[in-house]
Amino acid sequence: MRLTSLCLAAAVLAGAGTVAAAQGRFIHPADTSKDDRISQTEWVAYKLPAAEFAKADKNKDGQIDGPEFVAWDTAYKAAHKGH
Repeated sequence: MRLTSLCLAAAVLAGAGTVAAAQGRFIHPADTSKDDRISQTEWVAYKLPAAEFAKADKNKDGQIDGPEFVAWDTAYKAAHKGH
């Protein structure tokens, strides 16, 4: 239930179609493999800031999951607000 809540929060925080929740899944257009995680290759291919991947990958498993993405996205937007 917690993951579903986090995914729903991701949909709200990330805005217009970048992250959505469906049946408790993390869905982001960068996740081209549809495994509910974003690899570094997918991250870069989607044109997300390459240098930010390591910051987003909090558990250092080489994949960005829903909660990691939401945390990174929130912090990144706050740090770059008004730039």
